[in-house]
Amino acid sequence: MALVATALVVTPQAQAAQAAPSAGTWLVSQFEGGDHLLQGPGLVDAGLTADGVYALAAAGVGRSTAVKAAAWLAQPEQLNFLIGEGDESYVGGLVKLALVAQTLGTDPDAFAGVDLLERLAPLQEESGRYRDATGPGFDQTNAFTQALAIIVLKRAALPSGKAVAYQVSTQCPDGGFPIAFEQAPCKSDVDGTAMVLQALLAVGEKTASPQALTWLASQQKPDGGFPSATAGPNANSTGLAVGALLAGGLVPAADKAVEYLKSLQVGCAGPEARRGAVAYDSAGFEPYPAIRATTQAMLGLARVSLADVTASSAVPGVPAIDCTPAPPVTTTTVPVPAPGGPAEPPVDPPLAVTGPDQAVPLSLFGSFAVLAGAVLLLVSRPRKGGA
Repeated sequence: MALVATALVVTPQAQAAQAAPSAGTWLVSQFEGGDHLLQGPGLVDAGLTADGVYALAAAGVGRSTAVKAAAWLAQPEQLNFLIGEGDESYVGGLVKLALVAQTLGTDPDAFAGVDLLERLAPLQEESGRYRDATGPGFDQTNAFTQALAIIVLKRAALPSGKAVAYQVSTQCPDGGFPIAFEQAPCKSDVDGTAMVLQALLAVGEKTASPQALTWLASQQKPDGGFPSATAGPNANSTGLAVGALLAGGLVPAADKAVEYLKSLQVGCAGPEARRGAVAYDSAGFEPYPAIRATTQAMLGLARVSLADVTASSAVPGVPAIDCTPAPPVTTTTVPVPAPGGPAEPPVDPPLAVTGPDQAVPLSLFGSFAVLAGAVLLLVSRPRKGGA
């Protein structure tokens, strides 16, 4: 008789589900005072802290840290820096804090006593573009802020048609979207296109989105990563692209991108203090770039879009990273009768035991619960209103 070997197959989705919580474990350890993130030694970054809230929610862990971060963002110093004070108002800060509130299941109309969406409304021009209310030449709005505005309006069940129409009007001839508005020539950008697609697909836009998806997919490198405008494949751009690819139904491309992100994650072969972190690129771990890279990669590792991210199922803490070698994968043999021979009763194989994730060169051993949970992710700005 013939013998057939059987073993448990681990799907890419299950493998990624282990990587995202472990990244959350490292990220939580990077919150200064337990409530905010830094972009460099002593450099407080309110926008990155907001991104950390989305990242932890996507990974389904660290809810208590996310709540503390939201409370820190609501303090006057951070609040005024992000949204402006007096006659100044900043689109980026308003929409990022609105998404923080929505992610945590609270109302953006009562964030630290401010109705964020009411304050956002007068910043929309007749064209549909949102623009900062600030001094001449200091406007910081771009594809990221416009797309985030569409997302928070959608999540709040408010009209977004004018904002969507303006965003669609910025599409480049090759199908992608630029980051900067109203500049010639129009230059498509991976980060901008990925962010815009998450917004357009969330509202069901079907005219510009197909061509944009085709352009975005064409930018994926053989290793699965996506490049930025100024660098090769990296965790930041790739983490953002995953949400757009999944929303557009390009699952194989998204799977390949997630594998790339996992290849950048520090595993049990690395120093204990770095385990779970995601490096910016293949050059390896550097402390502060890794904070932003891990934050942005977590949305991709969790396979979550900013349009859907929620902390509703997130647990308060984070899992321990267990580097105890797991048992090997168990295989069993099931007898198969030879042709024409007597039938034999079926044999129930024992339950297989999963081993370490072999797809990641520096794999994290141990099993983490799959918890439902996305860049965003605007680069922090050195002046007021930076998001």
